[in-house]
Amino acid sequence: MAIAGKSALVTGAGQGIGWSIARALVAAGANVVITARREGPLKEAADRLGPAASWVAGDMADETTAEAAVAHAGARHGGLDLVVCNAGILIPGILTEQGMTEVDQVIGVNLRGTIALMRAAAPALAGRSGASAVVVSSSLGRRPTAGMGVYGATKAALHHLVPTWAIELAPQGIRVNAVCAGITDTPGLRAGAARVPGLEQAVIGTNLIKRLATADEIAHPVLTLLDPDVSGYVTGSVWDIDGGFQRDRGGPPRPTGPEGAHDDAA
Repeated sequence: MAIAGKSALVTGAGQGIGWSIARALVAAGANVVITARREGPLKEAADRLGPAASWVAGDMADETTAEAAVAHAGARHGGLDLVVCNAGILIPGILTEQGMTEVDQVIGVNLRGTIALMRAAAPALAGRSGASAVVVSSSLGRRPTAGMGVYGATKAALHHLVPTWAIELAPQGIRVNAVCAGITDTPGLRAGAARVPGLEQAVIGTNLIKRLATADEIAHPVLTLLDPDVSGYVTGSVWDIDGGFQRDRGGPPRPTGPEGAHDDAA
């Protein structure tokens, strides 16, 4: 892999998919800056990653967090080569019933936060050899699902923004792609499943492979897209890593409230 020695930034990396991506990058020889909201667990995550990792705590809905993380990568590692926009939050709710505070929270992290990060990172990535950004999206942005409307809408918006960014940033030598992740076995999902009996089996029934994805099964395609030796001719793509979710006719049960929330921004 052409990732060794690169400087990478991964958001929402305190646990789950983001943590697995950061771990895979470190294993490939990259220096990694990780972000999340909670300072204590984030510091512990960086400690587990070892001396190649450092951290910046903050809420990605606040653009100053993105700016601080990009600046930190530049100061510590002499620049920024790779960006993974992973931070996201899911608060289930029926569109006509969900409170606007929750709507603003989901849009703030998932959409506004990703836009802020790309805005902050683009100047740092410009002209860097092998510069690449990957957005972690969701299969729920591909198919309407009851109770997931706001979350799905933010992810669908990213599917439009990724090829737009690819067009706009190509002259600066920056590739931009996305992975569209299926339902993944993370601490957040486990917490939700513990509160909603039968949720896990219902979710498993929504894809062709009939199991949850592991976080590593999302992380490895992300690294494939980041690596210019493997995917140097790929930009503006949205790669479905969803176990065939779109091709199955099932669907998860209608949620009744935020107790089943899954949070990758932790």
